[in-house]
Amino acid sequence: MFKISYSPNLKWEVTISGSKNAALPIVAANFCIDNQVKLNNKPNIKDVTSMESLAQTSIEKSESFFDLTDDLAKKFRASILLIPFGLVKYGKVKFVGSGWCNIGKRPLDSFDDALRQAGVKMTQDEFKTYEVIAKPKRNIMMQEFSVTAIEALLTYLAFAKDVDYEINVYQIAIEPHVRNLIDFLNNAGADIHLNVDHSIVIKPGTRKIAKKEFEIISDYIEAGTYFAIGAGADNAELTIKWCHVDELSSMYSIASRIGIDFKIVDKHTIRVSSANKKNYKAVKLETRIYPGFPTDLQSIFGTLLTQASGVSKIFETLYEGRFGYLSELQNLGAHIEILNPHEAIVIWPVKLKGEYVSSTDLRCGGAMVLAGVMAQGTTFITNEDIIARGYDNIVEKLKKIGVKIESI
Repeated sequence: MFKISYSPNLKWEVTISGSKNAALPIVAANFCIDNQVKLNNKPNIKDVTSMESLAQTSIEKSESFFDLTDDLAKKFRASILLIPFGLVKYGKVKFVGSGWCNIGKRPLDSFDDALRQAGVKMTQDEFKTYEVIAKPKRNIMMQEFSVTAIEALLTYLAFAKDVDYEINVYQIAIEPHVRNLIDFLNNAGADIHLNVDHSIVIKPGTRKIAKKEFEIISDYIEAGTYFAIGAGADNAELTIKWCHVDELSSMYSIASRIGIDFKIVDKHTIRVSSANKKNYKAVKLETRIYPGFPTDLQSIFGTLLTQASGVSKIFETLYEGRFGYLSELQNLGAHIEILNPHEAIVIWPVKLKGEYVSSTDLRCGGAMVLAGVMAQGTTFITNEDIIARGYDNIVEKLKKIGVKIESI
């Protein structure tokens, strides 16, 4: 459990860690080349550790097929990103099923459809089986802008065997972590060209590895979380370092409309303060695929909007279960109305008061940390282990900037 007391006067610097969402597919893809590339800026978080442990355990017990039936696979959703490695190395994978945060249904339809177009057959009995039975289609249309599906497809196609033609993939997600994976695959010997129209041309079959080291990008969701903490804590001024500022354009737009005082210092540094907090204004917050406002920051900024004058409307376009944090905010005194699974309103500024809340999912956990910093009294956050899945060294980082937090 995290115990957070009201924490005004936050100062100092926060250095952003490597991206969770980039590290997971890159770690999985690195197994396809026997981990020949050293990954720099890899975050020290639970999901990355679980990915590496699951891969090693599965390799040790696999013979005629890649055995992804360990219970660990059910504990984090990114375990499905090891399926391409199994298809490349063994041609067949048995999969027990992945786990995920409680943010609503995230079926594998898009994931399975992408691999099906790449020549993979799926069957279901006690476990789900993926098996290579044909060559990939020359033209693949993604069902939707699914990040996980395109990451898995690209990893498989990059190392696919006996394919001597170009493959065009359409309607792809282009989030920063997807582009980071593409850079990794190209460094590992793939030939992938990203077009401006959300399409990709890929020539399967690996060539020579360009460099033996690769840099994982910084975590723009972590940067956005600390940005909100700097904007929400009373009398705060934070400098956020080692972030890629260009990846946060949609956040700046929302921040400007709210009235947050911030400055882009350089390509890797943002300074944010709560100097204008008394004048924060309500906004309409709508999540979209990149470069739109990211769904992973919706709960963080939804929490910040409890301090804005007026009625803010939140429109979550991607997941129907993202609003679990709003019920937790109500426990702290926030004025919230959930209109339907995708729309909610936050009404007028309130002084939040400390209480017991829960991390219903990873980003809800980040939102509760922000709420605890702003709330009068003491806030207790349960299920704090979920937060550790995506935020590297969070307790120590928060203490460094002045947050009164402890793990109990």
